[in-house]
Amino acid sequence: MDQNARLCAKKPVFTRRMAFFGATAASSGIALARWQRALASDFAEPKATGYGIDELPVDDTTAAIRACLEARSDALSRGDRKAFVATIDQRNPTWRRIQGDVFDLSARGGLGAAAFYSPVRVQEKPFGYVKAFLEVSPARGMAPAERTAWIFSRQSDGTVLHAEPTNDELGMRQTTTVGGIVLSHYEWDADILDRVASVAQRAWERVSSVIETPETIRPIISLNPTYAAHSGLRGFSTWAAYLPGSRTTVLLRSLESFGAGPVTMSESEDSRLLVPLTHELTHLANDCILSIVKIPHWMSEGLAEYVADNFRTREFVSAVASNRQWSLDKASEIIEWGSDVSRGYTGNDVSLAYAHASHGTRYFIERFGIARFWELAREFASSRRWADSFLTVTGVPWNDFGADWFRWSKGISAA
Repeated sequence: MDQNARLCAKKPVFTRRMAFFGATAASSGIALARWQRALASDFAEPKATGYGIDELPVDDTTAAIRACLEARSDALSRGDRKAFVATIDQRNPTWRRIQGDVFDLSARGGLGAAAFYSPVRVQEKPFGYVKAFLEVSPARGMAPAERTAWIFSRQSDGTVLHAEPTNDELGMRQTTTVGGIVLSHYEWDADILDRVASVAQRAWERVSSVIETPETIRPIISLNPTYAAHSGLRGFSTWAAYLPGSRTTVLLRSLESFGAGPVTMSESEDSRLLVPLTHELTHLANDCILSIVKIPHWMSEGLAEYVADNFRTREFVSAVASNRQWSLDKASEIIEWGSDVSRGYTGNDVSLAYAHASHGTRYFIERFGIARFWELAREFASSRRWADSFLTVTGVPWNDFGADWFRWSKGISAA
């Protein structure tokens, strides 16, 4: 969560404290193959950036957006906070804070080289707002590397400001049921609802194919187009989050929102959010069966990554090759305390801990099966004695398992 998912992070960042429940190892393998084929066939090719919107005309709105973007870029490059603030709609306190974070991160060099934003399509939105589809180039004259969508508010003098609608303007939430999923959304997001429903259904199908979810579970996907829409998603780089203990709700950034961040020109917004949504839905399913707070973090987060097929293998292989492999107990510690600055863990440490957790879970399931994974989870939740529970369920001492996992890890390929 320390990385800036809007502008520079290239891999999903997840919230912590989650887990789930399982089928058989054989059915899990079949489901994984189906999942990988679905990703390859449905999300390999990027969708058109405008999704049916007409080409952007050269008019006053276009010119105003370009002027705002130029002023913003210039203010960031000069470190001029006053000039930067002048490009931001100040009516929304949460939005002001988020943009203050953007400026501070840029001033510290956390956003990398300056990027240049060019509007290529626009879409009128209610209350005097306009959605601008932007191409993001790393430097002038270079081909666009990414694309994104930002909201601008029209001003009485013909200018625009970078904005998000206020909660009052968003109005009341609505609900739409699609299959076994309930979408909680605003009318603001009506134009992307079908795409979100498709992503949500794919994510839940994946979770249900690996985890024996009770038929009574009907997840609620809370779609949030702004940082103020839900307090659980106000984190600067959080794309999705499960509310532990709710057993119902996963929060999700709206596609084509500032919080969802940019995608590469060869990527789709849908595929970007599919992995974190699958991860968080896995936590929801687990919490409905066995409280996620009762099992180690490497198990809960590792299995969420396992279900989402997000192993971060190159990162893990590199760590193993350079003798930076940790024990799973250490990985749990970093996942639990990574956001505590007093511990001194970096964002890279946290990401690597997730890579350890996912591969530790993979090794356990390949060796003992997913049913045994849940047997261990239940046993430990009851006994609260980890080493004893592990030996009882697997017949293998915990330390011996750790040594076996280290040896197994050295055979993993990053290819």
